[in-house]
Amino acid sequence: MGKMGGSRHLKRLAAPGYWPIAKREKVWVVKPRPGPHPMDQGFPLLVVVRDILELATTAREAKRIIFMKKIWVDGKPRYDYKYQVGLMDVISIPDLGKHYRVVPDPFKFLKLVEIPEEESNLKVVKVMGKRTVKGGKIQLTTHDGRNFLLEPDSDMARSIKVGHSLLIEVPSQEIKGIFPLEVGAVAAMIRGRMAGHIGTIKELAEFIELQDLEDPNLIYRGTSENVLVVGREKPAIKVR
Repeated sequence: MGKMGGSRHLKRLAAPGYWPIAKREKVWVVKPRPGPHPMDQGFPLLVVVRDILELATTAREAKRIIFMKKIWVDGKPRYDYKYQVGLMDVISIPDLGKHYRVVPDPFKFLKLVEIPEEESNLKVVKVMGKRTVKGGKIQLTTHDGRNFLLEPDSDMARSIKVGHSLLIEVPSQEIKGIFPLEVGAVAAMIRGRMAGHIGTIKELAEFIELQDLEDPNLIYRGTSENVLVVGREKPAIKVR
């Protein structure tokens, strides 16, 4: 009998290093279900509830909280404890009035920061693909698996390019703003050794140079794949 794909289990020693779990206390940890974010670029909901937010002390308690639809992601209740949350996702707990965003971090790669309620329906997504689909419409694909369909003759379809970022409202997916990848824009490093650093774009070449927002003597360099534009003159949302 043939093998049925990859393993459905994940050992703690093999889990991403930035997950806040004890590697040697137990053998197994929940493996994220395939979704909008790669396994090594996010957290399963169970780890968020139990280990990051510390709303539960055991996996059983965390599952119960999630099954009761107490945890919302990007404006929708999620009841799958293996659901993967990743970069720029907004996690809300309506019963507690708390809202968090997954952001890049220089030390942990990814972390959660608490955000005000007025930002809980806003999210920045990076445009990863742009193509024409059946019917002549323009389809945009973003880093979190979202798709947007635009009329081909619209100003928005002409102005948005791969590498640009969109400020959207969730869960409606209404586009609220466009942040071009250009000199002077504010961007964050999202992968690589410089992940988590935020600065103003000073040069667009083979490598993109960012000047730190607080210390002008600090310069970060990275490829376009590792840069996410988060605003024009300042971050449009809380990212640290």
